[in-house]
Amino acid sequence: MAHAAAAAALALLVFLCAQARDAGVHAAAVTLSQGQSLGATDKLVSAGGTFELAFFTPTGAGDPSRRYLGIMYAQSAEQTVPWVANRDAPVSAGSAYSATVTAAGELQVLEEGRVVWRTNSATPASSSSAANVTLTLLDTGNLQLTAGATVIWRSFDYPTDTFLPGMSIILERRDGAAVRRTLFTSWRSPGDPGTGDFTLGQDPLGSAQLYIWRTGGGNNNSTYWRSGQWANTNFVGVPWRSLYVYGFKLNGDPYNGSGVMYYVFNTYNSSEYRFMLHSNGTETCYMLLDTGEWETVWSEPTIPCQDYNMCGANAGCASGGDDGQQAICTCLTGFEPRNVSEYSNGNWTQGCVRSSPLTCETNSSGGGDGFADLPGVKLPNFAAWGSTVGDADACKQSCLANCSCGAYSYSNNTSCLTWGQDLLDIYQFPDGEGYDLQIKVPAYLLETGSKRRRWTTVVVAVVIVVVVLAGCGLLLWKCRRRIKEKLGIVGREKTKTTQPSLLPLREARQDFSGPKQPDQEEAEGGKKCELPLFSFETVAAATGDFGADNKLGEGGFGHVYKLWNADKGERLIDPAILPACPVRDALRCVHMALLCVQDHACDRPDIPYVVMALGSDSSVLPMPKPPTFTLQCTSSDKDGIFPDRVDESYSACDLTVTMLQGR
Repeated sequence: MAHAAAAAALALLVFLCAQARDAGVHAAAVTLSQGQSLGATDKLVSAGGTFELAFFTPTGAGDPSRRYLGIMYAQSAEQTVPWVANRDAPVSAGSAYSATVTAAGELQVLEEGRVVWRTNSATPASSSSAANVTLTLLDTGNLQLTAGATVIWRSFDYPTDTFLPGMSIILERRDGAAVRRTLFTSWRSPGDPGTGDFTLGQDPLGSAQLYIWRTGGGNNNSTYWRSGQWANTNFVGVPWRSLYVYGFKLNGDPYNGSGVMYYVFNTYNSSEYRFMLHSNGTETCYMLLDTGEWETVWSEPTIPCQDYNMCGANAGCASGGDDGQQAICTCLTGFEPRNVSEYSNGNWTQGCVRSSPLTCETNSSGGGDGFADLPGVKLPNFAAWGSTVGDADACKQSCLANCSCGAYSYSNNTSCLTWGQDLLDIYQFPDGEGYDLQIKVPAYLLETGSKRRRWTTVVVAVVIVVVVLAGCGLLLWKCRRRIKEKLGIVGREKTKTTQPSLLPLREARQDFSGPKQPDQEEAEGGKKCELPLFSFETVAAATGDFGADNKLGEGGFGHVYKLWNADKGERLIDPAILPACPVRDALRCVHMALLCVQDHACDRPDIPYVVMALGSDSSVLPMPKPPTFTLQCTSSDKDGIFPDRVDESYSACDLTVTMLQGR
């Protein structure tokens, strides 16, 4: 009897142990069957050991007493959680909690016997597979409930804040309306997995763009960022080339009223990628390194110009500053600020409006409408796709023929895209990426701009030629002694007698020029600095026969006379160009020429300033200083017209040290 009682007790113990084993998994497991659970210290591991499912406490500055069931990277050096089950229903660390696969085929998170989260994947009791439900974590990070060979629920269909390779970003439309979308929602904060303020998904209008919306904080689903149109191999607003070439693919037709479109991302090597929507609204792509650290591959938005419509309607945004954190907003060609004072003060919300209305006519005989080219940009939002347009010219003509069309763009990747009158969210890429946008404007604006550009080009070319020729002439004059010696004419010049008819002129010149300067041959072998001498007749003509009205003053070098400051600058204009050239434009060129030949480098403008000043009628030119009458052997002038420029290398003798900088 004793032996029989002992045997019965042993059998009961084995049975209870088996029951305990089936009710909980106290080590790493590959699958969970019906009736099995994960406790506080248990985990479910993928077959290759890449991911694990377990309860966790966020490492950020959150509530340390909260526990969440989540999928984590097993090889990551830091806690990385791409999916959370009970993100808005945490359990308490001090309570009895578990994750259980029920007999009905659901995964449930329980706290003190109460269901706080469930998959809603129960199978009918009459189903033959109802008693064969298992939970499996794949090496893609996808958590699946299967009933036999049928997948009845998977985590990839219910993402939180992270997009993983193998997922799909789905948009299903019926009769022009969105009926199903895959959405990713940020954490509330780095330490709180709860539903946050930002959501990412496809444009519900079917443009195939990815959007980030502000969905929390009373923002009423306002647009925060968009990827730009899908251009066959890339998003036009995301300048990460390897992302398009190797990863994202679009299945389905953009702008189709019905059907399913979805993006997938397939890796081209064994690296682990993840796209995470942060709690601040930034979407970042990370790659897992062999060290377990995460490397940032791409992230947007990170600068103001990447925020949606930063500069308002009909304006472009360019990044300024070394880090690109300064937004520079400019109205597009043919547009002006709706409110000039607000726009100039950095309030760009009202955007820009057309400065002149469109004629709604084609550009013929100088009239009608034309197109201003805006290259290298993120194309505007709300494009219409011309699926029947075959080439760039047909796209242009289609826009011209449509009075409501405000711009178009054509490329092999995008085909023909057209826009209405308001152009929103244009970003000027700094590195030549992006696409060309053709903005419809009245044709006369294009002709005015073209003439101004041609005039600016001609003036700049003339100024450069004049400066170069003047430099060559000065160099020849300084080297005249050596040239004369090589030609053997120095001695002959010294033996010549002065013509009697010139003596009175030289005597008169002495009266007006002060103490006589020694000739170049008499000044230490030609090594001292001096200016070229002008004939008496030339000086007399330039000063109005030395009239008192032109006298500036007198000093050690005698009397000084003026011409430019006497408002007689028209006399400097070549009579041959007066009929075809406005006096105002010619005087502006003379004014710029005087600035370009100032004695000191800090008084002379550089080429970018010349181009800007001659191309703008509104810019005010500084007054040139009076010319000097001896070479000043100084390197800079702190009170110069352009005081921020310093000529650090100079020479006061025969040779000139030229800095390699356009001027």
